[in-house]
Amino acid sequence: MIHSLFYLSRPVLTGIIVIFFFYTPPCRAQAEATPPAGRLILPSGIHTVPLQWYGDSVLARWEPHAALLLPVKFPHCPEQFYMQFDLGATYSMFYSQPLKEIQLAYPLAVQLKDSAAILPDGCFTTGSMPVRVTEMPVRQSGLPAEDRYGCRIIGTIGADLVENKVVVIDYPQMTLCIGDSMPAGIRARITLSDFIFSGRRILLPARIRDKKTLLYFDTGSSAYELISNEATCRLLATPGGTSQQYQVNSWGKMITAHTLPTGDSITIASQKLPIRQVTYMTGMHHTQVEQMMKLGIGGMTGNKLFLHSVLVLDTRRRKMGIAFP
Repeated sequence: MIHSLFYLSRPVLTGIIVIFFFYTPPCRAQAEATPPAGRLILPSGIHTVPLQWYGDSVLARWEPHAALLLPVKFPHCPEQFYMQFDLGATYSMFYSQPLKEIQLAYPLAVQLKDSAAILPDGCFTTGSMPVRVTEMPVRQSGLPAEDRYGCRIIGTIGADLVENKVVVIDYPQMTLCIGDSMPAGIRARITLSDFIFSGRRILLPARIRDKKTLLYFDTGSSAYELISNEATCRLLATPGGTSQQYQVNSWGKMITAHTLPTGDSITIASQKLPIRQVTYMTGMHHTQVEQMMKLGIGGMTGNKLFLHSVLVLDTRRRKMGIAFP
């Protein structure tokens, strides 16, 4: 999951990457198996929210798609803030230090008690869509509300935003459409397929080299097109291609990422999506990876795979589709 400079559940920008899919500690996996009740209350109808890319130095180079952000504003506060759009997080949260700074400058905008781990009640808008908040978790963070690029990231919006909703992520147009029904015009452009939405986790049925598998989908992951096991990556890799190796941080343990060039593709919802790089990790225990593979989960993907497409997810009916501009 790719995150901002704030300490989230899975921090990563500025070269520190946490790979949740394969390497989450068992105790944390159990804790998130049953996510808390949704704390975001959305209005009825269909709403379109602008998206924004956050760029940063990742893997020793500039990555323009390091994270996907949603604009956020509070009542009685003219300032513009952002929250990371991270469907790999099962619930949304604010960060404590930015919230304290907002409350100090605009007392009517946020009502947060000292050292509180919960924001009991509140509201904000993302784009023009109003969102009510009830008992929103507040992650303790000593970092200020503004990073070195002047982008004020104050929290994470997770999969509770899309639960029981139809979501259209239009990557080329950089918009997020969310509502109770599918927007007019999009249905005729897609072939509906089944997908899994369980415990607020998104698993996309995929075909890799004519083999059926499931891919864990995470909008908090932007640095990789496909993370899988070594055997799959070497199968897909371009013969003679040079492997890039670098250290990443997984829950305090340094592991090695190996990224290989490829000219292959992944088929999802009857659409063939090209991939340029595949990645596998070494230096960790293989038990959890083996368990995932036995369950038919063959890897993780994120925003990079869909940069030139429109992804439609109906989490209530468990139907999905992919369209192209």
